[in-house]
Amino acid sequence: MTKSEAINKIKSSIAEGAQLITPEGKNYEEHLAEVSQVLLAHVIEPIPVIVTSACFPEHDYEKYRKSNVLAIAKKGNSWLLTLASENEFALGFGENPDNIMMHGFSSPDAIGEWCA
Repeated sequence: MTKSEAINKIKSSIAEGAQLITPEGKNYEEHLAEVSQVLLAHVIEPIPVIVTSACFPEHDYEKYRKSNVLAIAKKGNSWLLTLASENEFALGFGENPDNIMMHGFSSPDAIGEWCA
């Protein structure tokens, strides 16, 4: 996957709709545009990662532990993860791509996972 393909994958997810809590004083559309802009500004050239743990392992951890996982966005120690073969996203944490802890949940909603 290239950076351009990662951007397209995220944009496709956004077009499908996003679960996003809208702060008081903003409307959903403007908040979605702002959050989308931040996410897209943090897209990186995709790199393979190894998911080694999860906050909530009883959910999607095994799926990510056993799959080809790529990091496609990074802000600080937070990573947007995706499965190479599916339109699934998850939030990961860590300094080293060989040792990523994931939140534990995943979905086709890139924004929802990025903001988890």
